[in-house]
Amino acid sequence: MTTAIHRGRLTAFLPPGREGGFSMSEMVMVICILGVLAGIVVQSFGQFMSGSKDAAAAARQEMLNQGLYRFAQQNYEMIFTPMDGSTADELVVLRTLQYRDPNINRAQPGSPFVDPRYNPISSSDVGEYRLRWKGKLYELLKPGQSGTGMLMNFEGSDFTTAFVFPPNFQMAGR
Repeated sequence: MTTAIHRGRLTAFLPPGREGGFSMSEMVMVICILGVLAGIVVQSFGQFMSGSKDAAAAARQEMLNQGLYRFAQQNYEMIFTPMDGSTADELVVLRTLQYRDPNINRAQPGSPFVDPRYNPISSSDVGEYRLRWKGKLYELLKPGQSGTGMLMNFEGSDFTTAFVFPPNFQMAGR
């Protein structure tokens, strides 16, 4: 291979029939390096998603417990004995926090204390985040913990149309 100066640049003459480009070994090396970098990024992304689910679940738990606190300021402290194996108690407390009396003269100031569009379903799947009623507050069950509670849905499909309360609705608590 010989070199020449062409338009002010030092260039290499390629043998006849050979075009410029990358060799197969160079391409394999680049693909290996990109594979290693992709593996690092995918692992970091998985840890990031796990941390964001923890934060979103904690925020939902805080939303419900803050609703309980505001409810207690206007009414009474919510004490409702939990029933094991069912999410009926979680939903009864949630509906109490979502209720606003249609009669404006009887409606509690600040109600509803939780968004009435929040309509979770129950789950006992140990691979999911769930919220369980503990008698005075909601507790967050993370994946791996057993128990039944309201399923945490991170796609937002648990926020739908507002719950319609029956005319004879009675709030929970003491």
